[in-house]
Amino acid sequence: MQIRKRLFLSNVMMFALPFAVILVMAGALYLSYQEAKLGALGNTAHDKQVVHVVQEDMRQTVVNLPLSPAAWGESFAELAQRLDAEHYHLAVVDSRNNVLYSNLTEIEEWQIEAELKPVAFAEDSAVFVFRDSNIIKYMFSRENSQYHLIGIRSFDISTGRGFLGGLYHSYVSGLLLVGLIVFVLINMWLAHRLSQQILRPIDSLGKAAKAVEQGDFSHRIKPVGDEEFASLCRHFNGMAAKLSELQAARKESDEERRTLIAGLSHDIRTPLTVIRGYVEGLKDGVAKDPAMERRYLNKIAEGTEQISRLLERLFLYSKLNMKAYPFNFRQLEFAGWLRGKAGELRQLMPDGDALCISFSPLNLQVLVRMDSTEIQRLLTNLLENAVKYHPCPQDLRVTLNVSLLGEDLLLKLADNGIGVSAENLPRLFQEFFRTDEARSETKRGSGLGLAIGRRIVEAHGGRIWAEAGAQEEGLTICMVLPTVHGQNGQEDC
Repeated sequence: MQIRKRLFLSNVMMFALPFAVILVMAGALYLSYQEAKLGALGNTAHDKQVVHVVQEDMRQTVVNLPLSPAAWGESFAELAQRLDAEHYHLAVVDSRNNVLYSNLTEIEEWQIEAELKPVAFAEDSAVFVFRDSNIIKYMFSRENSQYHLIGIRSFDISTGRGFLGGLYHSYVSGLLLVGLIVFVLINMWLAHRLSQQILRPIDSLGKAAKAVEQGDFSHRIKPVGDEEFASLCRHFNGMAAKLSELQAARKESDEERRTLIAGLSHDIRTPLTVIRGYVEGLKDGVAKDPAMERRYLNKIAEGTEQISRLLERLFLYSKLNMKAYPFNFRQLEFAGWLRGKAGELRQLMPDGDALCISFSPLNLQVLVRMDSTEIQRLLTNLLENAVKYHPCPQDLRVTLNVSLLGEDLLLKLADNGIGVSAENLPRLFQEFFRTDEARSETKRGSGLGLAIGRRIVEAHGGRIWAEAGAQEEGLTICMVLPTVHGQNGQEDC
């Protein structure tokens, strides 16, 4: 669920849920109040006694009235004061509806006017008991005029006194207090629940961020909570995975750099030592004749050439490693191109028949987008390595097979040399890596050839690896190059 929707529903529930609970509780309290009210009003014996007292008081007051109606006000005021002690109010009205005296409340006046008027002004004296009021009516005549004394006891106890008034106010106060408590508790519960649903993912994210800050890029967060938090967790996990990859790549790069510096120092120091020795020999006059001097100079030139080749290869490797090398990619029909280069490649072998090139199938035709110069450089380096490291170059045999691997082109170059141990196969394409036997023989190579070859293949979108030869003899170099899908034909010049 989205946070926006959750907040909206939470705000609605903060009012709707307390309102529903308060409504139910108000109904229950109201029923209890009604039962209490009926109990309070159900004392019929007391009510009858009060009615008789009020009736008698009205009768005595009428008997003792002065002759002049103008002097009745004081008598009626005293009667009203006595009736008030019994919770009755008084109204005196003549036959023309003129009010001579009244201390009725607004509600009581409204009750008489709207509901009880036909009863209250009936031509008789009587007592009437209604749901919300008691009416005691006394009628008398003076000088051909009728007068009505109306005593009313209203059960509208919202403004009442005594037990019923206290009961009503207790009900209202209890309802307000319970409503307030329910409202506060429900809002606190909803706020706590909402905060937990929001803070729990934030807390997990904070712990994960702290772990990443301390270098633990393996820490992952389980996507939980709302959609926004789940998406944030997934993005965080992706970031942590990317940082882990970058850390691994940096460690690998640091290791390569250390290996590169160590190998470069070793491979430059060896020819420099040779050059220094022959230069000092010439300075000290060790070379006694012109022939020895030429031999010394040739050794110096050979060391200089070796350093020059090493620096050229190092420069090439650096540009390939920085992806700054200017490749010249073209679409070529690979089998035809390789057949055209077969003669040049065989010239690298001690015996031209030592290199066997085969195609599977024989009529293989496939387009490859490649830099032909760099692919030829790679094949040349592989063949030169096969010759250099073979204990007896005259017995060297190399096979180059070209086939398809799915939609890609697969090249396998296998020799019958001394091979490489299984634990060294994965390291064969590292910078300046040599087997122990080859490390002291710096003149055989720079140690960058296979590393450069790996960069060339990767720049073509392919991959390269080494395998042990058949019967664990020799070495097989495997390369995969992507083809131009769905296109077969002639060379694209």
